Parts: sequence; C-alpha cells; structure tokens
Amino acid sequence: MEIRKIIEKNNIELLKQTKSIPKTELEKEEKPILHFAIEKKVSKDFIEELISKGIKTNSFDKKGRNELHIAIINNSGIEMIELLIGKGINMNSNDRKGKTILHLAIKYTKNNQDLMKIIEILVEKGMDIHSKDRKGRTLLNYACQYNSIQIIEFLIGKGLNIHQKTTPSLIFEKSVMSNLHLACKNNSLEVVQYLIEKKFDVNQKTNLHESVLHFACRKNSLEVIQYLIQKGADLKTKTNKNKSPFHFACKSNSLEVINFLFEKGFDANSKTTLGKSLLHSACRKNSLEVIQYLIQKGADLKPRTTQDESVLHLACKSNSLEVIKFFVEKGFDIHQKASFGKTALHFACEKNSLEVIQYLVEKGLDIKAKTNKNETTLHFACGKNSLEVIKFLVEKGVDLHARTNFGKTASNIACQKNSLAVIKFLVEKGVDIYTKTRWGETSLHLASPKNSLDVIQYLVEKGLDINEKTSYNETVLHYASQSSLSLEVIQYLVEKGVDINAKTNYNETSLHLACQNSASISIIQYLIENDVEIDQKTGGKKTAFHLACEYNTFGVIKFLVEKGADINTKNNQNETALHLACRNRSLDAVKFLIEKGLDINAKTNENETIFHYACQTNSLEIIEFLVEKGVDLNAKNHQNETALHYSLQFNSFEITQYLVEGGFDINAKTIHNETPLHFGCWDGGRLETIQYLVEKGADINAKTNRNHTILHYICENSSLEIIQYLVAKGLDINAKANRNETALHFACRSSSSIEIVKYLVEKELYINAKTDFGKTALHFACESNSLEVIEYLVEKGVDIHEKTNSNETALHFACRNNSSFETIKFLVEKGLDINAKTNENQTPLHFALQNNSIDSIQYLISKGADINVVTNRNQTALHFTCQNDSSFGIIKFLVEKGVDLNAKTYQNQTVLHLACQRHLSIEIIEYLISKGVDVNEKNNRNETALHLACQKNSFDVIQYLVSKGADIDMRADGNQTPLHFACWNNVSLSIIQYLVRNGVDVNAVTHTSETALSIAIHNANENVIKCLLDNNANIFKLERKQITKQFIHLFSQLYSFNQDLNNLLKSTDNFSDYQIQSIDSFKFKAHKLILLTRFNNDESVLQRFARICFQKPKEERFSQRRRRKEKEQEKEKEIISQLFKELGFDSNWIDSKKGREGIIKDFEKLYEQNETKDFTIICEKKEIKVHKLILIIRSELFKGMFQLNVQDSSNKVHDYSRKSFETINQLIYFFYHDKFDDTKVTQSIIEEFIDLKDYYQLNQNSIIDLILKDLD
Repeated sequence: MEIRKIIEKNNIELLKQTKSIPKTELEKEEKPILHFAIEKKVSKDFIEELISKGIKTNSFDKKGRNELHIAIINNSGIEMIELLIGKGINMNSNDRKGKTILHLAIKYTKNNQDLMKIIEILVEKGMDIHSKDRKGRTLLNYACQYNSIQIIEFLIGKGLNIHQKTTPSLIFEKSVMSNLHLACKNNSLEVVQYLIEKKFDVNQKTNLHESVLHFACRKNSLEVIQYLIQKGADLKTKTNKNKSPFHFACKSNSLEVINFLFEKGFDANSKTTLGKSLLHSACRKNSLEVIQYLIQKGADLKPRTTQDESVLHLACKSNSLEVIKFFVEKGFDIHQKASFGKTALHFACEKNSLEVIQYLVEKGLDIKAKTNKNETTLHFACGKNSLEVIKFLVEKGVDLHARTNFGKTASNIACQKNSLAVIKFLVEKGVDIYTKTRWGETSLHLASPKNSLDVIQYLVEKGLDINEKTSYNETVLHYASQSSLSLEVIQYLVEKGVDINAKTNYNETSLHLACQNSASISIIQYLIENDVEIDQKTGGKKTAFHLACEYNTFGVIKFLVEKGADINTKNNQNETALHLACRNRSLDAVKFLIEKGLDINAKTNENETIFHYACQTNSLEIIEFLVEKGVDLNAKNHQNETALHYSLQFNSFEITQYLVEGGFDINAKTIHNETPLHFGCWDGGRLETIQYLVEKGADINAKTNRNHTILHYICENSSLEIIQYLVAKGLDINAKANRNETALHFACRSSSSIEIVKYLVEKELYINAKTDFGKTALHFACESNSLEVIEYLVEKGVDIHEKTNSNETALHFACRNNSSFETIKFLVEKGLDINAKTNENQTPLHFALQNNSIDSIQYLISKGADINVVTNRNQTALHFTCQNDSSFGIIKFLVEKGVDLNAKTYQNQTVLHLACQRHLSIEIIEYLISKGVDVNEKNNRNETALHLACQKNSFDVIQYLVSKGADIDMRADGNQTPLHFACWNNVSLSIIQYLVRNGVDVNAVTHTSETALSIAIHNANENVIKCLLDNNANIFKLERKQITKQFIHLFSQLYSFNQDLNNLLKSTDNFSDYQIQSIDSFKFKAHKLILLTRFNNDESVLQRFARICFQKPKEERFSQRRRRKEKEQEKEKEIISQLFKELGFDSNWIDSKKGREGIIKDFEKLYEQNETKDFTIICEKKEIKVHKLILIIRSELFKGMFQLNVQDSSNKVHDYSRKSFETINQLIYFFYHDKFDDTKVTQSIIEEFIDLKDYYQLNQNSIIDLILKDLD
C-alpha cells in the first residue's frame, strides 16, 4: 500500500508492517511525506515510526516551510514540537516570507497558555527572538497585531524594543508601522490601551502618512476610534493620498462610525488626490443607507475621480441595483463615460449582474458602445463567464464579431476564461473562433494555459491548427507547459501531432517552460520520453536543468540528472546550476550538485559566486554547508561587494553576525566606496544589526563616492531611533553629499515621519540650505507631498519664496507632484505667486494640469491663474491637459474659461493632434471639433489628427474624424497616408477595412518605397495582408527584399495553392528565404510568375508579370545599380537562350517584340485552359524543368490543340481535349514526384500521350525525345 494512504488511514500497525518505503514514493513531487503526516494529525509515535523508516527530515515545501512550521500552523501541540526538535528539525529556519516558527506560533496558536509554553521552550532552546520576517516585522510586532499582552510583556522582558517599527525590505514595500498601528489593524482595544499607557504617540504615522486613527476607521471599531479621539487623535490628519479617516470609515460601511465622525466636524465633500469623495468610497462598498446619509449631510453627486468615474460607475462596479436605481431616480446622467470610454454598462458587465445590466439597457444605455480599447459589453461579459448575461446581450444585438485593439474577439476571451458552454453558444451564433489576436494567438493558445481538456478537445475538433504559432513562435504546447499541471492535456496535444520540439523566438521548448513553472516529474518525464531535447538552450543559454534548479523541486533536479542532463553548462550570465539552486534556497540541490562535482567557486559575468547568492537568500544552513565545503569567503563581485554587503542588503541579522564572527572585513568598500554599513542602512536599516556593526568597529562616518554617509540613507528611509543612536555614537549630522544635500534634504525628500525632520531642525541643521540646483528642504517636502512637514518648516522660518536655479517655486513642486489640494491651498494662502514662471515659462497651473487634479486646477484659476500663458514650447494650459490623459471635465472647464482652442505648439500641434495622440475619449474629440478645431490641420510633420488616431488604434475616433471631413488620403512628410500609420502600428483589422471601404489609396508608396502591403508583410499580420490583397493591393509594387518566405507561405494558404507548393515551402532548404542572393534572378522571377498567376488569371496581371520576367530592366538612376541590373539581365538571357536552344527555337527570338508577345499570349492561354494548374518545383535541380515543360506544352501540344478547338467543336474534340488535359496533368504529377522509376507507369503515360499525336498532328519525336532526354 502507498505510504500516503497508510498515513490517511492513520494506521501505525500497518506502517510497522511496511518493511521499507520505495524510492519512488520518497521522490514524488507532492508535498514531503512528514508534512503530509503532520497535516493529517497523526500521533507522535506515528511520526517517530516514519522517521525510523528513513523518511527524510528537514524537507521544505514550496513555501519554504519545514516540518516545524507545518506543526505550528496545524496546532500539533507542544509534545510534537519537542519531538521534531529532538529529531534535528531546524527550529531557526525561515520560510520564503522570512517567518520563523515563533512568528507562526504567535499568529496561529489561539490558546495563550499553549502559546506561552511554546515560546518559552523555543527561547530556552536558543531560538533567536530578534528575527524579522521579510516585511520587517518582529515577534513583538506580531504579538501586538494578534492581541497577546502576555506575550508582549514576555518579549519586552527579553529585551525587545516596544517602539521598534516594521522595516520592510525592497521586495516587500509596505507601510512602516508602529505596534500601535498593528494593534488598531487587528481591532484590539486592550492592546491599544496598553500601548498608549506605554507612552505611544496617538498621532504617529506610517511612511504613507497613515495615522492610527486611519487604521482604526478602516477596521470600523467605534470603541477604538472613541478611545483614540479621547486620547487626542487628530481628526484632520490625512494620508499622502489625501485620505481622511472618514474615507476609510465610508469604505468600511458603518453608519454608526460615520455618524460619530460627522458630529466631530468632517467635511462631506473632501477628496483624495485621485479625486475620490466620501460618496465615491461609500458607493464602492454598496451601502444605500450610508449614501443617503452622506447626501443628507451635503455630499455632492456630481464630482468625478481623476479616472472620470462617477458615483454611478462605482455603484455599477459594486453591483448594487438598489444604489443604481437611487441615483437614476435622482436624475443622474447614466450616459457619462469614464476614462478609456467605459460606460456604466461596461462596468456592470464586468461585474456580471444580469439584473443591473437589464435595468441599464431599459434606461437607454447603448449595448453596442465600445471603450477606447474597442472593448464591447460582450468582451467584458465573456471575461466573467456568465452565459446568462451573454445570451441577454446577444438577444439585444451586441456585435458578436467586434475585436479589441489587441485583436481579441468575444470567443478569444471565452476561451481564455475556459467556459465550454459560452464558447459553444458563441459558435452556434456564428462567432468566428479562428481569429487571432494582435500577437498571433489563436483561441487554442488562449485556452491551453487554463488546463481544460474539454475546451481544448472542442477547439481541435473544430479544426484549429494545433501547430499554429504566435508572433513569438509559441505553440499551443508552449502555452500549456507554462501553466498546465495536467499531464492529460499535454498528452492529448502530443497525440494530436503538436510539434513537441518547437521553439519560441527565445529558443524555449516546452521542456524549458515546464521546468520553469514547477511542473511535476510525470510531465517532464513524458516530454523527455517523447524526445524533447534535454540540453537545448534558450536565448539566455539556459537549459531545462538550469530552470529546474532555479524554480523546481529537488525531485525534478535529480530526475533530469538521471536522464543525462548536462549539469556543467552555464547560461549567458555565466551562472551554473549551483548558483541557481542557491537562489532557490534548496539545500538538498546544493549538496547534490557539489557531490556531482560542480565548482563551488564558479563566478558569473559579474563575478558573483554561489556564496554571494546564498547570502541573498537568508538561508544560514546553505551558508554553513558552503563554508564547510571550502567556498572562497573573500570573493568579491565586479563592484567589489563581499558576501557581507549582500547579507546586509537583504537585512539578515543572523547571517551578518555569522559572517562577521567568521572574520569578514566590516569596513570593506565597494568601487563606489560603500561599506557594509551603508548597505545595512539602505532600506531604513535594522537597529540591532547597526548596533552590532558599530560595536564591531564599523566606521559610521564613511562616505561613498557621492559623499553619502549612512545618515543620508537612514533619513531617507524613516528611522529616528537609528539616527539618534548613531548621532550619540559620533555620526556627523552636518555632512553634505556631492550636490550639497544635507540630511534635512534627504528627510524631506522621502516619506519620512515628521519626527526625523523635527529632530534634525532641533539639531540646528540650516533650514534654508540649498543644493547645487537651488532646492531647499521646502521644495523636497512639496515634492513628497507632506503637508505636515511643510507646515512645520514654514513655522520654523523656511523662506517660502525661495526659487531653484530653474526658477521653480515650492508651488511648482507641489503642483507637479500631484500634492493634495490642501497643500496647494496652504502655499497659496502663504503668499506664493500663483503665476510664477520657470525658465521654461511654465506656471504652477501647467504642472497641475499634467496631474489631472480638477480641484487644484479650479482653485488655481479661481485665484487668478492665467490660462493663456504660453510656455517656451508654445504650449498653453489646454495643450498640457490634452497631453496628459486628462478628463473631459477639465477640458470643458478650460474652454468655458476662454482658453485659446486654436493655439499651436512649437511642433505645430493643435489640441486635437494631442488628444488623438494620447488616445483620449471620443467624447473629448467630439467636443473639440464641435468648438471649431480644424480636423485637417497639419503638424510640422504634415500629420493630421487622422494619422495620429490611426497610430493609436482608435476606431471610434477614426470613424468620427472621417465623418467630419478628415482627408483619408492626406500625406505626411514621408508620403504616408493614414493607412500606412495604421499598418505600421498593427491596429485592428476593422480599422484597415474601414479605411479601405472609404477609399484610401491601398497602393500609395512612401518615400522609403513602402506600401501598406509591404508594411503588413513586415509585421506578419495575416488578416491585414488578406484584406489588402482582396482590395486590389498591387503586388508588383513590392520590392524583392519585401517578399519573404512567410509571405509566400501565407499567400499559398490564402489562395489555395496546391499541396506540393506547401510541402516545398515547409521542407526544402534550397529556397529557404526566397531572396535574390540565394537564387538567381530568372529563377526567382519564374517562381513569382508561378505563384502570382495562381492568384489571379486576370489578363493585366499576366501581362505585367510576363514583362517583369522577360523584358529588359529599365534604366536605373545610379550607375552601380545599372551595372548590377545589366549583369542580372545577361544571366537571364543566357539561361533563357539555353532553354530555347534545347527546344529548337532561335536563341535571339526572345529579344524580338513578336517573341515576347508570343510568350505572353501562350502563357495566358496556358493558365486559362489548365484548370488544375498543378505546377510546382521540388528542388533546384529540377527547377529548370518546370520552365521546359511549360514551354514544351506551349510550343507543341497547346499550339495544335488551340487550332483544333477553333476549327471543330464536336464532342469528339472535346473528349480528346479533356483526355489530353488529364494525361498532361498525370504526366506533370509523375514527372515532379519522382514516379518515373515505375517503368509501367511511365510507359503507359507516354503511350497514352503518343496516342493523341495523330489527332493533334503533333511531332511525337520532338516531344518524347525532349522529355526522355530530361529524364536521363
């Protein structure tokens, strides 16, 4: 019986009877056996029995957790924990999030007495209580968050600092929170009271300026909120996004809390920097009661966010029919559009509520409306997989075939979302499932990652090509391997003939992707058994083995080695598998690879050793093992960084301590003169680490090449406690960086707390000090949007009118960096000049317009900001607005205020050019044109608004511009039409079709000889190529370099070329790219003749192409070009002359006008009469034969046959003609498929051919002799 089944039965007797556990069971890729057993709550004795049977200990799951982590999470009890520690399970191990078993114990153990015993036992056994997780949270932070005063007091007794804040790493960038914030986050009044009694500041803020009151309002605890206000919490405090505590309360939907806060004097119309009012927040949470209350208190219904979202849009986002009805009954305009052209109906379809959708349609919302990305309501509904909603939309006439700007149809999205019922319904309704996205993805590609065999089978049965490739050369198997954990899906695809060794543009096979995405051994085994090349390298020179070491389990790594994977290969960064295994924190893999002989001191291109990598991962076990194996401890990377620099960069105290005790140079410098202490302070630092380094002799005043001290680093990353410690140790607080930046500049530049700024000012740092660019502390504070710091600096006497070297004031900085309305208002009220100009002639209003802040813009204009000031680049306020994704409301506001609509920038661009260039909504375009902006105005490059709209894939805008008289054939500087712009930017097919339907010149040629067709060929856009060809795109305007193998292949598919030509293009290397350098010009032209006469039997096509093939080239402008052409012509004549000589013609006949006309005429007749046209070429050797055969038939058989057909129309002649055609076709087939080895077939064909001679009066010897001569 399988070991896991025994564990599930919890039968220890059955386990004892099991003599040994098979190796295959031990190496399964599922979760480790001991983990499985602990989760199944087996007894302590059962675990002991498993270990005695050789089950591996200290194994890790995908979250980096060992057996002790699992035991703690599952509340397995103190005895189990003691047993596991006794069996050698590492109790100091961190999981991938940096959590130790102590962190997890505080979080998961609900019984305080049990928790206390666990912590006491672990601490007694020497566990480090100072460890932090990767979010910078200590055990004390956890205790405060998870409501355990007993544990808090125990940890304080063990020396932990109650005021220590979280210190997030670069990877986990979150709020820097105090323990009081964490207690409020978990709604624990008891802990909040305890901490405030411990002198915690009730108004302290995170680095995002969130106060403890914000946290309490977010959690909706009236008791905690009342207590904090009673203790002096500031009700007017705001975050860096201008959110008040009231915004958080409205989101939390407690009328009781909201009512309490209103009584304290909150403004019902306050907004965040994103323009969200309290009413917006309430709508998002769907409480009609709260919404009605806010309106009663004076909340305005009209304001829209910076994304142009109204309260109705947010109500639709929240799916509340009750709230939506309320707004509609209040007279709300339901037709308003948000940014990107989304209507309320789009939002409703996105949230999938049939009731809401039906109501909005009844109220007149357009079911066919499209967003700026050309998304319809059906696209959104398919994204949510609701068949009920989709049926309703289809019944109401939604466009089933609409495509987004990325080329996705509703069926593409349905396949992506994996709903077979929806897909079948759409197909029944006539939706084309064969369309491709902009990147060449078919519905089959999109369905494959979702692991749904029934959808994939359905699509294959419907005829989707299983080997179709995207523009990145990815097959369906690549997509399945990236995310499918189903062997069944991959087996099905392989059985159906998918190319298992196909490679992407990055040279990745399905095996690479499977190893990279943690596929099981069974999938990897299946791929290898089906002959996927195991050592194939990607574009980055990574093999499957590299990817397994970097991303997968130890079982997969061992399996690949057993299958012969090359373990010594390196990627293009020169990383070995050992480097990657270290990054993956897999001790087993590291041990295994070193045993296999991999170089423990191998270096990457940047001179990083595996020891550097190990120090990044916080895995002391791996580091100790490497040291034991003799790794080079003194190795430095290309920037002279040691392993100690690495450990400090990733904030690991335990590893730092280990390295320093091991003799690492504590003051080692990089090429930038950064010491390990600089690295330790990069991210705000960790007090205990910095204290340790200083005690060990680290130089606290060391400077980098840019003169940065550790003080500059810390001031930028919010740690007053560390600053105070270092200053007490002699750190120079007045040190300046290279640009004359002081610590105060760094503190104001960041999101630092007010405490650091106050501390530095109290230490008498000069408050008006300037950098080399003339920036003061106030400018930096305005940049970081810290009103609290700004107010403090002004109070302390900072010069508010100081300007930088480029003449920017504090108000410019506040407006440019999207500071809160309150910050801008404060600065204006303090007397800053509202129309001050920079060296570029830009006012604060220009900067505010860049950030789309309607409140700030309205305020500045109400205070006298000049809306017609022109910058040095001739940009007005309206240009700035249209250039920066602004809302319709702002544009309308400026126009109503009298801004000059027809002003042009230095590049001659109007506001309409900019609006089309920025892909602004159709609503804005319509408004600007209605106000008289010229639709055909040109910029400096002679581009009109239509050119730019075509560049941005704005179908609705293009339609509107054309309807308003936009010239569809207007030429830009390079002679480009809007169609060229559309083709270059791979826009949706519907735009191309629209332009063509409206008469754009499909054959216009740019100054660089590009046509719309040549551009489409370059982009490999099959749908556009077909559209252009169907609309008379002239192939003869293509240059040789523009005709690619892919185009010819596509051409053959589009116009039903015979299978032989397809086989040729797929298999032969002789004509791999159809370029002039690989085959001579005559042969190349003959190929084109065969291909293009298959496309169209039109007389003009044949005549023009015959001229291309047989006429002398025209005189060229440049002599070098002429000489090359003459040389090609001579070569053509030589080949043609030889052919005609063999056929018995005069070699000079080709030069005569009559001869050329005869060839043209005969070719016309040949292709008109021969219905099958099975002419093809197998290899270069037989290429000339196709021309001979054509000319033989032309000169002999057809000459006689045409004459007879003219003279006699009897049935006998008709039958003989038909028979002759069948015979000729057979002859061609056998001739070009090497069938002449069968003498019987050959003889019968020739005899049948000869039988026709009497009737046709043909010279049999001239024909047969020539054929047999060729065969020899």
